Amino acid sequence: MSSKEKTNQGRLAYNQVQLENLARQNIPAQAAAMGLEMENGKAAADFLGRRYYIGTDGIAARDGGPVTVDTQSVLAHYLSSQGSGELTGDFVTIGRLTGINVTGDSPSAALTKPLVDKIGDRYDIFAQTAPKLGGRHLGLSTVGAQAWEFGLPKVPMMIEFFEADEEFGADIRLLFDSSANRFVSYECLELMTMCLVVDLLLAAGLISDPEDCANSFL
Repeated sequence: MSSKEKTNQGRLAYNQVQLENLARQNIPAQAAAMGLEMENGKAAADFLGRRYYIGTDGIAARDGGPVTVDTQSVLAHYLSSQGSGELTGDFVTIGRLTGINVTGDSPSAALTKPLVDKIGDRYDIFAQTAPKLGGRHLGLSTVGAQAWEFGLPKVPMMIEFFEADEEFGADIRLLFDSSANRFVSYECLELMTMCLVVDLLLAAGLISDPEDCANSFL
Protein backbone atom coordinates (compact mmCIF):
# COMPACT_ATOMS: atom_id res chain seq x y z
CA MET A 1 0.00 0.00 0.00
CA SER A 2 1.37 3.44 -0.95
CA SER A 3 1.82 6.23 1.60
CA LYS A 4 -1.02 8.13 -0.05
CA GLU A 5 -3.34 5.12 0.29
CA LYS A 6 -2.37 4.75 3.94
CA THR A 7 -3.05 8.43 4.51
CA ASN A 8 -6.49 8.24 2.93
CA GLN A 9 -7.26 5.08 4.87
CA GLY A 10 -6.29 6.87 8.09
CA ARG A 11 -8.48 9.85 7.27
CA LEU A 12 -11.47 7.61 6.56
CA ALA A 13 -10.95 5.67 9.79
CA TYR A 14 -10.69 8.93 11.76
CA ASN A 15 -13.87 10.17 10.08
CA GLN A 16 -15.79 7.04 11.05
CA VAL A 17 -14.79 7.40 14.70
CA GLN A 18 -15.84 11.06 14.76
CA LEU A 19 -19.24 10.39 13.18
CA GLU A 20 -19.90 7.51 15.56
CA ASN A 21 -19.08 9.77 18.48
CA LEU A 22 -21.30 12.53 17.08
CA ALA A 23 -24.24 10.11 16.92
CA ARG A 24 -24.11 9.80 20.72
CA GLN A 25 -24.21 13.54 21.46
CA ASN A 26 -26.93 15.73 22.93
CA ILE A 27 -26.89 18.16 20.01
CA PRO A 28 -28.70 21.14 21.62
CA ALA A 29 -26.51 20.97 24.73
CA GLN A 30 -23.32 20.65 22.72
CA ALA A 31 -24.31 23.45 20.36
CA ALA A 32 -24.85 25.79 23.30
CA ALA A 33 -21.52 24.78 24.86
CA MET A 34 -19.62 25.42 21.62
CA GLY A 35 -21.29 28.69 20.68
CA LEU A 36 -23.46 27.42 17.83
CA GLU A 37 -27.09 28.20 16.99
CA MET A 38 -29.77 25.56 16.46
CA GLU A 39 -31.79 25.47 13.23
CA ASN A 40 -34.56 22.91 12.68
CA GLY A 41 -33.16 20.57 15.29
CA LYS A 42 -29.59 20.77 13.97
CA ALA A 43 -26.55 22.69 15.13
CA ALA A 44 -25.63 25.33 12.53
CA ALA A 45 -21.93 26.05 11.98
CA ASP A 46 -20.33 28.51 9.59
CA PHE A 47 -16.98 27.10 8.52
CA LEU A 48 -14.80 28.41 5.70
CA GLY A 49 -17.57 30.25 3.89
CA ARG A 50 -20.27 27.57 4.05
CA ARG A 51 -23.02 26.85 6.56
CA TYR A 52 -23.34 23.28 7.78
CA TYR A 53 -26.11 21.53 9.71
CA ILE A 54 -24.87 19.00 12.25
CA GLY A 55 -27.01 16.30 13.85
CA THR A 56 -26.67 12.83 15.25
CA ASP A 57 -27.36 11.50 11.75
CA GLY A 58 -24.45 13.35 10.19
CA ILE A 59 -23.52 16.64 8.53
CA ALA A 60 -25.04 18.42 5.54
CA ALA A 61 -24.27 21.72 3.82
CA ARG A 62 -26.99 24.35 3.46
CA ASP A 63 -26.05 24.83 -0.20
CA GLY A 64 -26.74 21.14 -0.87
CA GLY A 65 -23.21 20.49 -2.08
CA PRO A 66 -20.98 17.64 -0.95
CA VAL A 67 -19.19 17.81 2.40
CA THR A 68 -15.62 16.57 2.33
CA VAL A 69 -14.52 13.80 4.65
CA ASP A 70 -12.12 16.14 6.43
CA THR A 71 -14.76 18.84 6.99
CA GLN A 72 -17.10 16.18 8.37
CA SER A 73 -14.36 15.04 10.76
CA VAL A 74 -13.60 18.57 11.94
CA LEU A 75 -17.23 19.48 12.59
CA ALA A 76 -18.13 16.15 14.21
CA HIS A 77 -15.12 16.31 16.51
CA TYR A 78 -15.80 19.97 17.30
CA LEU A 79 -19.43 19.43 18.25
CA SER A 80 -18.50 16.42 20.39
CA SER A 81 -15.99 18.46 22.39
CA GLN A 82 -16.19 18.23 26.15
CA GLY A 83 -13.78 21.14 26.54
CA SER A 84 -14.33 24.27 28.55
CA GLY A 85 -12.62 27.59 29.15
CA GLU A 86 -12.23 30.97 27.51
CA LEU A 87 -10.19 32.21 24.58
CA THR A 88 -6.87 33.72 25.59
CA GLY A 89 -6.31 35.94 22.57
CA ASP A 90 -2.76 34.57 22.42
CA PHE A 91 -2.20 32.89 19.07
CA VAL A 92 0.47 30.20 18.80
CA THR A 93 1.65 27.49 16.41
CA ILE A 94 0.53 23.88 16.56
CA GLY A 95 3.95 22.97 17.90
CA ARG A 96 3.41 25.25 20.88
CA LEU A 97 0.06 23.63 21.58
CA THR A 98 1.38 20.08 21.55
CA GLY A 99 4.71 20.61 23.23
CA ILE A 100 6.43 18.73 20.39
CA ASN A 101 10.17 19.30 20.21
CA VAL A 102 10.74 20.29 16.62
CA THR A 103 13.94 20.22 14.58
CA GLY A 104 13.99 21.90 11.20
CA ASP A 105 10.68 23.20 9.88
CA SER A 106 7.82 23.36 12.37
CA PRO A 107 4.64 21.32 11.83
CA SER A 108 2.85 24.58 11.05
CA ALA A 109 5.35 25.42 8.30
CA ALA A 110 4.92 22.00 6.67
CA LEU A 111 1.13 22.28 6.73
CA THR A 112 1.04 25.74 5.17
CA LYS A 113 3.82 25.14 2.62
CA PRO A 114 1.37 24.70 -0.31
CA LEU A 115 -0.09 28.10 0.56
CA VAL A 116 3.33 29.74 0.69
CA ASP A 117 4.39 28.06 -2.58
CA LYS A 118 1.29 29.02 -4.56
CA ILE A 119 0.13 32.37 -3.16
CA GLY A 120 2.95 33.65 -0.97
CA ASP A 121 3.99 36.31 -3.45
CA ARG A 122 0.40 37.41 -4.24
CA TYR A 123 -1.13 39.00 -1.17
CA ASP A 124 -3.64 40.76 -3.43
CA ILE A 125 -5.11 37.42 -4.50
CA PHE A 126 -5.13 36.17 -0.91
CA ALA A 127 -6.92 39.32 0.31
CA GLN A 128 -9.57 38.94 -2.40
CA THR A 129 -10.09 35.25 -1.63
CA ALA A 130 -10.04 35.14 2.18
CA PRO A 131 -13.46 36.83 2.69
CA LYS A 132 -15.08 34.14 0.52
CA LEU A 133 -14.07 31.67 3.22
CA GLY A 134 -15.34 33.80 6.08
CA GLY A 135 -11.95 35.43 6.65
CA ARG A 136 -11.97 38.65 8.66
CA HIS A 137 -9.10 41.10 8.22
CA LEU A 138 -7.66 42.19 11.57
CA GLY A 139 -5.09 44.62 10.21
CA LEU A 140 -1.40 44.36 11.04
CA SER A 141 -0.37 41.91 13.76
CA THR A 142 2.13 42.73 16.49
CA VAL A 143 4.90 41.30 14.29
CA GLY A 144 3.95 43.37 11.26
CA ALA A 145 2.08 40.75 9.24
CA GLN A 146 -1.35 41.10 7.65
CA ALA A 147 -3.60 39.15 10.07
CA TRP A 148 -6.77 37.30 9.08
CA GLU A 149 -9.09 35.28 11.32
CA PHE A 150 -11.01 32.17 10.27
CA GLY A 151 -12.31 29.10 12.09
CA LEU A 152 -15.09 28.28 14.52
CA PRO A 153 -16.31 29.66 17.85
CA LYS A 154 -13.94 28.42 20.58
CA VAL A 155 -11.34 27.41 17.95
CA PRO A 156 -10.39 30.47 15.88
CA MET A 157 -7.51 30.27 13.41
CA MET A 158 -5.29 33.19 12.42
CA ILE A 159 -3.21 33.55 9.29
CA GLU A 160 -0.29 35.96 9.47
CA PHE A 161 0.76 36.89 5.95
CA PHE A 162 4.24 38.37 5.73
CA GLU A 163 4.69 40.15 2.42
CA ALA A 164 8.13 40.05 0.83
CA ASP A 165 10.46 42.98 1.35
CA GLU A 166 14.07 43.81 0.47
CA GLU A 167 15.41 41.48 3.18
CA PHE A 168 12.97 38.61 3.45
CA GLY A 169 10.76 36.57 1.17
CA ALA A 170 7.03 36.18 1.71
CA ASP A 171 5.88 33.84 4.46
CA ILE A 172 2.55 32.63 5.83
CA ARG A 173 1.99 31.36 9.36
CA LEU A 174 -1.14 29.68 10.65
CA LEU A 175 -1.85 30.05 14.36
CA PHE A 176 -4.46 28.91 16.86
CA ASP A 177 -5.64 30.48 20.08
CA SER A 178 -3.58 28.94 22.87
CA SER A 179 -6.76 27.46 24.38
CA ALA A 180 -7.51 25.38 21.24
CA ASN A 181 -6.23 22.09 22.68
CA ARG A 182 -8.79 22.32 25.48
CA PHE A 183 -11.48 21.80 22.86
CA VAL A 184 -10.11 19.71 20.00
CA SER A 185 -7.32 17.24 19.36
CA TYR A 186 -4.06 17.78 17.51
CA GLU A 187 -5.41 15.72 14.60
CA CYS A 188 -8.43 18.00 14.36
CA LEU A 189 -6.21 21.10 14.32
CA GLU A 190 -4.21 19.57 11.48
CA LEU A 191 -7.38 18.83 9.54
CA MET A 192 -8.66 22.36 10.13
CA THR A 193 -5.38 23.62 8.71
CA MET A 194 -5.63 21.37 5.68
CA CYS A 195 -9.23 22.40 5.02
CA LEU A 196 -8.28 26.08 5.15
CA VAL A 197 -5.22 25.70 2.92
CA VAL A 198 -7.03 23.60 0.32
CA ASP A 199 -10.17 25.76 0.27
CA LEU A 200 -8.16 28.98 -0.08
CA LEU A 201 -6.25 27.64 -3.06
CA LEU A 202 -9.38 26.21 -4.67
CA ALA A 203 -11.27 29.49 -4.19
CA ALA A 204 -8.34 31.44 -5.63
CA GLY A 205 -8.28 29.19 -8.70
CA LEU A 206 -4.70 28.13 -8.01
CA ILE A 207 -5.49 24.42 -7.83
CA SER A 208 -8.32 22.39 -9.34
CA ASP A 209 -7.93 19.22 -7.28
CA PRO A 210 -7.55 19.12 -3.46
CA GLU A 211 -5.02 16.34 -3.87
CA ASP A 212 -2.68 18.89 -5.45
CA CYS A 213 -1.70 19.99 -1.96
CA ALA A 214 -3.24 17.54 0.50
CA ASN A 215 0.05 16.24 1.91
CA SER A 216 -1.26 14.59 4.91
CA PHE A 217 -1.81 14.90 8.45
CA LEU A 218 -3.07 11.89 10.29
